[in-house]
Amino acid sequence: MGNPTVMRDFDEPARATGPGVVVDGPAGAPTILVIDPAGEALHDGIPATWRTLTDTLRIVWLRVPAAPGWQSTVDKVLTAHRDDTAPARLDVVCSGPIAADVVDLVRGHEHLVNSVLLVDPETEVSAPFARVIARSDDTSDDRIPAPLPLGHPDVVNAVAEQVR
Repeated sequence: MGNPTVMRDFDEPARATGPGVVVDGPAGAPTILVIDPAGEALHDGIPATWRTLTDTLRIVWLRVPAAPGWQSTVDKVLTAHRDDTAPARLDVVCSGPIAADVVDLVRGHEHLVNSVLLVDPETEVSAPFARVIARSDDTSDDRIPAPLPLGHPDVVNAVAEQVR
């Protein structure tokens, strides 16, 4: 067994500033809802590593630190998706401490969601639609503490493989 995992601290005040939700990509395209406990996408746009996906996918990036009622925001996004006349495919990406909460939220909208893609979940999550797509290395030379940032290229590549 490896070293105990030390999780990154997401309580930095700067992460609570900026938009709660950032959207990029064509309307009506398959959608990826990214629920980010770290609050990346500080400057009114999704992280640069995700922009290559916006030609064919719609990315809805929810910044948890800037959206205190993030659970109701997730519910609204999923409900709006249900109400679309021709709903596009929807996948959800989340990480770390909120993974189990996100899976619980999605259970109420399971028929709308293809998958919940997890990065470094803090606890094991059991649901037929949920799967772990990336984990930090649990070694002393790992430069990035868990959870791996959702803007990390390894996460983007794993998501792209899962949704195409």
